[in-house]
Order: sequence, then structure tokens, then C-alpha cells
Amino acid sequence: MATPSPTAQLDATLDALQNGLLKITDEAKSAVGGWIDALQGNADLAPIAAELQKLQDAITQNHHGSVAGSLSTLSQQTAAAAVNATPDSQSRLYQLSDLLKQAAGQVSF
Repeated sequence: MATPSPTAQLDATLDALQNGLLKITDEAKSAVGGWIDALQGNADLAPIAAELQKLQDAITQNHHGSVAGSLSTLSQQTAAAAVNATPDSQSRLYQLSDLLKQAAGQVSF
């Protein structure tokens, strides 16, 4: 299976979060794993990869508070990363940041 491009992965994530976070599933855990893999080796984005690992662990442990906290942290980190992103990615990253912030308040399993 081919690894999706970062842009395709970002678009898929935006689509998945667009209607709100209804339920955390194994599919979500897999998507987080895909992001961890995509960010490996990028020193500038290492803090995001580390937070994604925390999120994946929290999903595995079914720990609502940790999931919500990680989503909130990822929202802040994504907004910070958007500042230095390419112009075509900036608006998507800001949108993702907003969706992650909303999702943090909608966590359910």
C-alpha cells in the first residue's frame, strides 16, 4: 500500500474531522499512526510526532481526559506549525487546528 502524500493525508484528516468528533475508533488510532510515520525524521515537527504518540497511547488506553488534552495540545502545535508552512498548506493547517480544538471538547468512545 502506497503512503499518501502529506497533502492527501492532511485533506483526509480534515474530511474526517469536518463533521465533528463522534467517536474514537481503531480507525482513528490507525490514522494517528499514519501521521506519526509521516512526521518521523522531521526534527522541526518532532514535538507534534511526540504528542501524536501520546494521543495514540491515550486512545489505546481509552483515557478520555488524555485524548482531549492531546487534541488540545495538537491544536496549538498545528497553529504554530502553520506559521512556517507553505502558503498552500497554511489555510489547511489553521483549519485543522480549529477542528482539533473543537474535537478536544467532543471526545467520546
